[in-house]
Amino acid sequence: MVKYVPTSKDDALKFLAEHDAYIVAGGSDMMVLKRNSAGLLPTFDKDVLFISNLKELKKMSYENGEIHIGATATLDEIYHYENTPKILKKAIAELASVNIRHFATLVGNIANASPAGDTIVVDYLLDAKLKLESLKGVRYVKAEDFVLGIRKIDRRPDELITEIIFPKIHTSGNMWYKVGSRKADSISKVSVAGIYSRQGDKITKFALAFGSVAITVKRSHELEKEIEGLTVKELENRIEEFVERYGKIISPIDDQRSNKEYRQKVAMNVAREFFKQVVEGRK
Repeated sequence: MVKYVPTSKDDALKFLAEHDAYIVAGGSDMMVLKRNSAGLLPTFDKDVLFISNLKELKKMSYENGEIHIGATATLDEIYHYENTPKILKKAIAELASVNIRHFATLVGNIANASPAGDTIVVDYLLDAKLKLESLKGVRYVKAEDFVLGIRKIDRRPDELITEIIFPKIHTSGNMWYKVGSRKADSISKVSVAGIYSRQGDKITKFALAFGSVAITVKRSHELEKEIEGLTVKELENRIEEFVERYGKIISPIDDQRSNKEYRQKVAMNVAREFFKQVVEGRK
């Protein structure tokens, strides 16, 4: 097994072209997945590429209406970046402990592909895309197409995720709601994120996404398109209909943290509250 620390992004890409390796930046998820008995080092079954030292992957910028966040930018750095979307800041504030947020990364959270990954819900909601680079070229993949299942992602062995990109979206209001054993530093039992925009009495933008209720984040573009264009009064009269229809797209499970009935009820209660927020015009 080879443990390699590259000197540049190009050096990292050359290594990946020759080695099937785990890629580690903050390592907060990887250390849990590969943990060993108490007092022993984590066990890796293939080569490891450490990229946390690559400053060229830490950059954050706003270009042509898009927010670019480098793969090694920490959650704390992203939280304090002026262009970070407000709803993403809300999710980061409740993700893990303050100490972990100083070395964990946004890209690492989606690359881990856990159904309970808090920021993945926001990635889906905001139509984020990932930039993947290899010696063969560059590829862009939408966040909702990138996660294929539990711990399964659309990354080729020779590719490095170099940044995650968000479109700059202006909204009238947003909502982030997480249910866990504690307010923060806790794995989600249910997470729900929503954004909306209104012009006068018309709904011009609506998006709602659910985490920890299926093997991947759940979002319905079909329902969103149906809601967009409605008047506030029309939406108010159809809240229960839409809550019921959203209830059919999620498929919670029982596990050690909660049961499917609880997850279903909480998710729908939060969805109902978000619809009321939109109707009332709350931020």
